[in-house]
Amino acid sequence: MNRLLLLFPLLLLSACAGEAAYRRGGDAYPGLAALRAAHTEGLDYSREVYDRGSAVAVFAIHGGDIERATSRLARRTASGDLNLYIFNGWLGRESGKLHVTATRFDDPDAVRLATSAVLGISFHAQADRGAWVCVGGSNKKAAALVTRRLEEAGFAAETPCARLPGTSPRNIVNRPAAGGVQLELTLRLLASLDEDGGELAKFTGAVRRAAFEFVSSVPKTQLKQETLQ
Repeated sequence: MNRLLLLFPLLLLSACAGEAAYRRGGDAYPGLAALRAAHTEGLDYSREVYDRGSAVAVFAIHGGDIERATSRLARRTASGDLNLYIFNGWLGRESGKLHVTATRFDDPDAVRLATSAVLGISFHAQADRGAWVCVGGSNKKAAALVTRRLEEAGFAAETPCARLPGTSPRNIVNRPAAGGVQLELTLRLLASLDEDGGELAKFTGAVRRAAFEFVSSVPKTQLKQETLQ
């Protein structure tokens, strides 16, 4: 059986408080500097940073064993042309201690990718029942586009995201010039996408399509000014 399917019930049993589901009582560290001082990169965690000069930056800041399958979603969405940042936790069942909430995620490499982009896209796991995605973030126009394209691809999506809005300007996904879109996927949907490559391609393709649509709607003069800020 896929490790993802084995791990998700444990996560559900360990917490019933929404965003706290993977933190087991709250973040252990106030930011990335404190986390990196206490753990070894390449052993306890790893980072993937790709600056491809794109107007879109894709994030999975709780990747690896923290919120499983979010890394894969980010890689497939970014493909070979969008900017990409992934923080992977490799402590197995103890990886929850490597969770740093998005509003305190201050890795300079992630901040650099975010602030040099026009639009941010981030993937997270949430513990609600069913197979659906809650689409939040500060850019409501882009969030609506993502939701529409996902629904057209056959996925259940909802915006605005009432319980996990992800609208804080301190959220790493909202640091780009035009803000960002935060996707909170249920455990069942994550498991389904991880098991089915075809569904994964449909999901990430829909997100990519929406991101390109939004960026193409920004006037070229404004786009150039924003990327230079």
